[in-house]
Amino acid sequence: MFLVHLWNYIRGYVIIIVTGRSIERFINICSRRQILLWDIVRDDADSASMKASIRGFRLMRPAAKKSGCRVHIKKRCGLPFFLYRFKRRKGFKLGLIIFSACLMLSVSIIWDIEIIGCKPEIIPQVMNVLILDNIGRGSFKLKLNPKNIATKIALNVDQAAWVGVEIKGVKLFITIKDSIEPPVLIKNNESFNIVAERDGLVKSMEVYAGRPLIKEGETVKKGQVLVSGKLESKNPEFGTRDVHALGKIIARTWYEESLPVSMIYTRRLKTGNIHKTVYLRFLDSRLKISGGNLPYEMFETDTVEKPITGPFGLKLPIGLTVENSSEIVEKKVDLTLDEAIDVSVETAKENLRKRIPADCMVVDEMVKQYEGENGTIYIQVIFECEEDIAGLEPVLE
Repeated sequence: MFLVHLWNYIRGYVIIIVTGRSIERFINICSRRQILLWDIVRDDADSASMKASIRGFRLMRPAAKKSGCRVHIKKRCGLPFFLYRFKRRKGFKLGLIIFSACLMLSVSIIWDIEIIGCKPEIIPQVMNVLILDNIGRGSFKLKLNPKNIATKIALNVDQAAWVGVEIKGVKLFITIKDSIEPPVLIKNNESFNIVAERDGLVKSMEVYAGRPLIKEGETVKKGQVLVSGKLESKNPEFGTRDVHALGKIIARTWYEESLPVSMIYTRRLKTGNIHKTVYLRFLDSRLKISGGNLPYEMFETDTVEKPITGPFGLKLPIGLTVENSSEIVEKKVDLTLDEAIDVSVETAKENLRKRIPADCMVVDEMVKQYEGENGTIYIQVIFECEEDIAGLEPVLE
């Protein structure tokens, strides 16, 4: 019933009053001529109210004349009559056109891009591929070919094994499955020794191929052969055979960093002055609306995004971006001996963390203090680690 009422409202209808002594005959004539009447209510012996479509009202004059009844309109209802009221209002027409254009535009472009199923470090590579093809928030959906986009991402992102691209509403979904790195291929005709990449104390050994030359608990030097790729037979007459030595040698290693202790430290301080810059953001574009140029030489900036949401929590592609820039000044301060030592220790540890390999596990830390020339105090930080020190070196003939 709701759809029937909605359809009648869209096409428009009228409520009419029919007067006369032959109202039943009028209704029968309209029925035979396929003029639809509904919601018929008898008001009294000589009148009745009913509803009819606009087209039906125009066709019922012969029926009224033949039945001897009179028909007049009581009320006009529906969308056509509603719009007719604004026929002479140009502002309303212009606003309706602009609204319709904005509505069509909003559903024709991409508002957001979501990349799922892959490691975070792959996302910038995917975005670079999209940027090179001028694909982003604000791109027209009709110009996008999901299959072509998926193919380009798969060809240009090394770690992508499979790529799926789908457009749902105003959102572009990109699903990526990471590839598995293939194992290192070993050629049977190549022969290598395993040598130590660093000095260390051997903690454990797993030899898969080759002849071990050391034992657990031994100290080794960098470049020393740990596992030989030259196999010797128990029977000397059979000679030797060269193989590709394979294995894992876990050793205890040490990394050290020494720094002088400085009693003067340059500290970065905030003055309390803050410069606020406000941008109007639409999709990936920004328009500065207040703030001007930054008056500070050194500063730290905190960015706050203020999105604008629509009904039912719908995220709109428009919002405000506020950048709060705090003025920074450098000031040299005198430190106590304990404070200077703490600063040197933290600096040395940070330098060591940058030096050690990613697969190296730190098991212990040692801090030493000693005095150098001219009474300068030095801090020495030592990281004791466990790592695989196995490297490869060709077997010499």
